Amino acid sequence: MEMPQKKRTKDKIMTSAWKLFLSQGYEETTISQIIDASATSRSAFYHHFHGKEDLLFTIAYVYDIGYDAWYAKCDLAQHAIDKLILFNQFVMTNLENSPYADLYPSIYGLQVMTSSSRHILNQDRRYYKILRSLIKEGQENHEIDSTHSYAELTDVIANMQIGLAYSWCLQQHRFSLVDHGERLLKPFLETLRIEKTK
Repeated sequence: MEMPQKKRTKDKIMTSAWKLFLSQGYEETTISQIIDASATSRSAFYHHFHGKEDLLFTIAYVYDIGYDAWYAKCDLAQHAIDKLILFNQFVMTNLENSPYADLYPSIYGLQVMTSSSRHILNQDRRYYKILRSLIKEGQENHEIDSTHSYAELTDVIANMQIGLAYSWCLQQHRFSLVDHGERLLKPFLETLRIEKTK
């Protein structure tokens, strides 16, 4: 019974913080406001988080829930490259249409400067696990070129997507992340395609 209560408290703090970040901005939000809005205590806050930036970084894990839902509905009969193209579209769409898009500059900036965990690069996230799984399975089925390991290809694709999202933030959302992601990643993914012989 103790663990569910701890999780509820942690979730309340996260949800309250995200709402405050969206309504008044990350910089303007204080830890005291988060504690008040979540109806928790300062000790409960620091039990779960080192500080305000930790809460901002947890937004990365929200997207993983959507990636899991996408993966569960994925057509396993499709060619591995087609699945990767669709996954890329889904990732870019989620990023572009997210209610948290205005927080990306803070997330990226603080992740560069932080001395603690870089959650965007956390290989245990579902995003990375799904990407690795799609590539590994494609290589095992001889649908994806095996010149590079699935781990190397995962890093390349993830870095391309992170770079695109960062550029999109730098240019203040002046272009469609979905369209740009399609134009830049799809040709690369196609170079990895191996067509099965009948």
